[in-house]
Amino acid sequence: MPIIQEVTEKKFLTEEEKTTLKDIQTKSQSLVLELGEISMIKIQIENRYETAKLYLTEISNQEKEFTKTLFDKYGKFSLDPETGEIIKSN
Repeated sequence: MPIIQEVTEKKFLTEEEKTTLKDIQTKSQSLVLELGEISMIKIQIENRYETAKLYLTEISNQEKEFTKTLFDKYGKFSLDPETGEIIKSN
């Protein structure tokens, strides 16, 4: 029984197809870089947001302490924040 060897011809992409493939690969790499940068920016924004929340808590506590100090010192009153005038309430 003779051995039959099938010869297959090598096929290659056309220049246009190679160009399209390279273009898609370049766009994919750019997208990966862009998504990475966006992820880093997102983490930075989340960190800034957490820092701002802590600062808000700090300011709120400072405001409560200050208000209590003024109430203990002056009793019930209204305050003009522009002039600092204390208006005693009955």
